[in-house]
Amino acid sequence: KKLKAEKEQIEGEKLTKLKEIYQKNPKSLFANFKYGGQNPKLRDDLPKEAQVPQYRKEFWDNVNFSDPRLLRTPMIGNKMKKYFKELTPQNPDSIFQAAKMLMDKVLDKPEYFKILANWVVLTYEPTKCELMDAEAVFVKMVQNYFTKERAHWQDSLTTSVIQKRAFEMAQSLVGLKAPNVISTDQYGKKQELLSKTADYLIVYMFNPDCEHCQAETPKLHQYYLENKGTVDVFAIGIETDDAKWKNYIAKNNLQWTNVFDPTNKSIYGKYFVDITPEIYVINKERKIIGKNLKSFQVPTIIDKDRASKK
Repeated sequence: KKLKAEKEQIEGEKLTKLKEIYQKNPKSLFANFKYGGQNPKLRDDLPKEAQVPQYRKEFWDNVNFSDPRLLRTPMIGNKMKKYFKELTPQNPDSIFQAAKMLMDKVLDKPEYFKILANWVVLTYEPTKCELMDAEAVFVKMVQNYFTKERAHWQDSLTTSVIQKRAFEMAQSLVGLKAPNVISTDQYGKKQELLSKTADYLIVYMFNPDCEHCQAETPKLHQYYLENKGTVDVFAIGIETDDAKWKNYIAKNNLQWTNVFDPTNKSIYGKYFVDITPEIYVINKERKIIGKNLKSFQVPTIIDKDRASKK
């Protein structure tokens, strides 16, 4: 307790000194850098569950966002990493709320706005991070900050392309009602995703020439055969042709529902796929509960959903 008290006293004296330097030299890069780099004090007077949210809320209070020179120092990058990776729960809703709290502070600071908005999008770029539904972060950031009015650093064509990509992702985020797909199977018969009666539906999007698909397909098919009735698979061939698709079905003896639309109209804007294979899991309430999965992860997602209903 004595050592802790001494430590807190020294830290308090240090912060007081830095604040004094900052107040006397508000335009000094050194003063802004040193004072802005200080983290807030953890509030021991608050309930334990409120301490980190309050710490996160106060995390940027010492940073002078009117000084764009700080963007060229390590301080801003280090604080961004700590803020998002250590202080923010790694789920899309929490990440976006943390981003919104920060972006609201720099709406009128063009250089900060540009750098910080792009940092968030690139850090949680779909397929390049381990977050299950990174698309949700991308969609919300684009809808709120990469608009024609706010994305001042890029031309209108680039903004339109990004907005279109966000629109394509927005229909199939985790937690949303699953979009229906009506398409044609290898026998020329219409198949409807949401007419399937199994408790859990798996939307599997693949390309016959994709090496990862060739490795993943037999694993998922074996799981389907072992759980047929409880689980159904709706497999959608994409970016291929009719002959390759049918040969792939025959070669792998795929007994689940197979569909393919060479025009892409029946699936456009329904289930977003960036890299094949893509797996979505839909529960009994026909909500999307998992995506961006490997075959071995599907049982875990389903078991977790079952457990949540007990």
